Amino acid sequence: MGNVIPDASEPWVTLQIHGLSYRYTMKKDPNTDGIVWIRNKDTANDGYVFEQKDDWSGTPGGTIRKYFRFNYIDSTRWGEGSIDVEGDGEVTDAILTYNYKMDVDEQLMKCSLTPLADPSCPGFADALRKLLNQVDLSPDDPFYDEWVQAQLDKETEVEEEIVENEEEEEEEDLEKDLGAESTIEELGGNQQELLIELAQTQKIESYYSVVISGGVYEETLKLEDKNLPDNRRALRNLASDNTHRTMVRSQYDREQ
Repeated sequence: MGNVIPDASEPWVTLQIHGLSYRYTMKKDPNTDGIVWIRNKDTANDGYVFEQKDDWSGTPGGTIRKYFRFNYIDSTRWGEGSIDVEGDGEVTDAILTYNYKMDVDEQLMKCSLTPLADPSCPGFADALRKLLNQVDLSPDDPFYDEWVQAQLDKETEVEEEIVENEEEEEEEDLEKDLGAESTIEELGGNQQELLIELAQTQKIESYYSVVISGGVYEETLKLEDKNLPDNRRALRNLASDNTHRTMVRSQYDREQ
């Protein structure tokens, strides 16, 4: 297993197995019995964390492929794996694949490398006290290089913050300058529009001051016949409407 899956011996590494697949070819006499066992020992308990039986009895053999999926099992429980033949037969071209998930706790990893990596690391107070008191702190002390590196990192962070603050101030000044120029342009644009409108006033007044010559317009339409005949169609429609209203009214009076 150590050659198949990544090393998870470090305390900040968590490795879990959640799947397994295998393939192999069985060669045997069809008249004999043969069983193939695929197993992984369970390091936490007696027995096997995985065990699969393939019975080839009475068959001429062949190639088999299988895939298994199960709940996440910590890799520390997966012991030595094996493919064993019970009875007659020979296994060739065997391939065994494990599906796993690996998580790395970065905080634990930093604290394991040095307790000065973070104030929340165990032993940080003792290590810091040793640095401050400079107890036996010499170039040969293992904390000396860590202290020097911590000071260099602190100076680098301060320099980066100063540069970032200067860049932010320059950006704010630039935005203010751009805002002032934009405001002047807007004022100039409004003033220019106002001047254009004032210039158009004289052109408009010229239309108001135009005098149009007029006079008396005599009527030219003449009617030769002074008697206009009645519209008989309209009269018939009125009579029909009157009759209809009378019928409706009589029906209403009858119901009353």
